[in-house]
Amino acid sequence: MNLRLALLGATFLVGASAFSAANAADVYAKGESLKDTPDYMPAISWTGFYIGVNAGGVFGDGFDFKVNGVKEDIDVDNTWLAGAHVGYNWQTARNVVLGIEGDWDFLGGDRDAEVAGLTATQDDNWLATIRGRLGYAMGPALIYATGGVAFLNSDDMAPFDDTVTGWVAGGGIDYKIRSNVSVGLEGLYYAFDDDADLGADHLSYDRDFWSVRARLTYHFGDRNEEPLK
Repeated sequence: MNLRLALLGATFLVGASAFSAANAADVYAKGESLKDTPDYMPAISWTGFYIGVNAGGVFGDGFDFKVNGVKEDIDVDNTWLAGAHVGYNWQTARNVVLGIEGDWDFLGGDRDAEVAGLTATQDDNWLATIRGRLGYAMGPALIYATGGVAFLNSDDMAPFDDTVTGWVAGGGIDYKIRSNVSVGLEGLYYAFDDDADLGADHLSYDRDFWSVRARLTYHFGDRNEEPLK
């Protein structure tokens, strides 16, 4: 009698466990019940297109200006910049984020430029870049390095080109305050050079500066509707 009861109890427990496991597997596979639980949190993905606005300042601007090899240092006042950015991110399974971004910024008007004790005017119009990005995602935070080509447009640069091409490198951090909205801070270093001949004189310059920009970005990518796996 005791043996029969023991066998019957064991059979019941095995059957109940199998039914419970099958039911749980079905729920988790379909992802239907997880969204209704208070502890449900969607996975955060950085994959997708994005567009945003940014604003900040330009610091440490200056020229190494040469005429026939004789150098003069030109210091340019700090200024502000504001503009927009657009790009695409792709997040791998190991949370590495690869991306490409382009931006365009308007630069604050005329600035004083000091050279050999004299004050001149430097009038830059806009600044743009096309950059690759390599980052690491930690949930809602993305830390990244970036670099690429930069373009700077200025007035009254004769005999130099009004638009010069250089390079840019830096890094930053973005943080998602919602699944499709992030805020961030980015620092970039720019370097440009150009040369020209004016009669018998050869002129050249090297110019570099920093920008620090706050960012607000809208993401069109994965809206994170899938449950965590």
